[in-house]
Amino acid sequence: MKNRKNSNIIRLSRTARMNSAFIIFGIILVYVIASVIKSFARDPITTYKVTSSNINDNISATGIALRNENEITSAKSGYLIYFVRDGEKVKKNAPVCTVDETGNIINAIKQAGESDDGNTLFTHADYTNIRDTIDTYKSSYTNESFYNLYNFRSEIESKVMDLSSQVMMKQINSGGAAISSTLQNIKAGESGVVSYYIDGYEDKTPETLSDEDFNHANYKKTSLKTGDILDSGSTVFKMTADENWHIVCQISEEQAKNLQEEEKVRFTINNDPNEIRSEFSLIPKEDKTYLVIPLNKYMIDYISERFLNIEIILNKFDGLKVPNSAIIEKETYKIPKDYIQEDEDAAIKTVKVIRFDEEASGTDAENMDVELNIYKTDEDYYYVSKDSFKDTDIVMAGKKEVPTLSLEREKMEGVYLANAGVADFNEIEVIKSQDEFTIINADGNLKEFDNVVLDAADVYDNQTLY
Repeated sequence: MKNRKNSNIIRLSRTARMNSAFIIFGIILVYVIASVIKSFARDPITTYKVTSSNINDNISATGIALRNENEITSAKSGYLIYFVRDGEKVKKNAPVCTVDETGNIINAIKQAGESDDGNTLFTHADYTNIRDTIDTYKSSYTNESFYNLYNFRSEIESKVMDLSSQVMMKQINSGGAAISSTLQNIKAGESGVVSYYIDGYEDKTPETLSDEDFNHANYKKTSLKTGDILDSGSTVFKMTADENWHIVCQISEEQAKNLQEEEKVRFTINNDPNEIRSEFSLIPKEDKTYLVIPLNKYMIDYISERFLNIEIILNKFDGLKVPNSAIIEKETYKIPKDYIQEDEDAAIKTVKVIRFDEEASGTDAENMDVELNIYKTDEDYYYVSKDSFKDTDIVMAGKKEVPTLSLEREKMEGVYLANAGVADFNEIEVIKSQDEFTIINADGNLKEFDNVVLDAADVYDNQTLY
């Protein structure tokens, strides 16, 4: 009997055994090479680390300051000399400037500047003021705003000449009657704030502004300074006696809609941390809307500026920041929990469905169990992936006698979590989207520092990522 059993065993030769080993090794080698080639051919999956952040609905706009500016002109021609600083508040009948017909005062100042005592004309504080103006311009300079150089030059020249006003007054007071007879002293006709520039916006109102007025590149500001030669009838200074003024901004129609339900606006000027609250009005202008903000204070702080950087403060949204490309919308099936069967040992949830044969007449069907890929659950329902179902499936009763039901669809937004190396879909609650990023609720499944797939369209559920 033993010999008969051994006779059923086929012994391979050594050469045959070696050939079999080579064949098996070759199959494994081909599989490894194919896997490596496939991994190189596939584009790598990029992930993004979730961070805490915030976005807002704030409106950034360029505002035009409109004031009640009264231009004061000279009856004589000659050299202009100022007695008070630009932007200074003066009383009624206070001397503001003089027009020197002969130029004697200007020449006296030049001689004083060229003398050994010339450096004492300006104080240390005066030089510091000029340096601060230059530093401010340098820190905000860009190639796109090169056109501001000319306005900056005028501003510096105005500051330098403005600082010499006190010296001018000393020369006039020491000149006696001969000097006084060649001067036309101009006084303030009312109390207010003086300014020494003209730009063509003096008579504009919110209603008369145009799109071209907001084009900063075409803006021309002419500074008035001591030493200028004026013709008779020329503007020598502007007087703003009224504290009431307006800021006018161009905003889009969508931004205007966001403001319509607001009674007042909160805003900042030129990145100042102090917020201002004011009533406002909206003026429709073709495809733009003018936001008009009336104010009765702060006018003197911006007397030398026509264009202001305005930030309208609306809503701020805090949460987790993810790229818009990481968010995908899925259509899920919503199945009541009463229809679910659970295998506690295997931690698997299934549902019985009636599935019809699509190629048959439509009456042939079979009962089958479908394993669920669950995205989320609430008190009454499981929200599951559509991949294991067909649209014609009918869900059968699970835990108790309940009627069969058709599958009900529910849309869900989510991201693919990549922490474990597989694409794990997680629902998110969107708070606010803006530009390329979205802020989502931090109370959901996603946490700060989680890794998500950067482009959700490139992966599928439970795909191995790396």
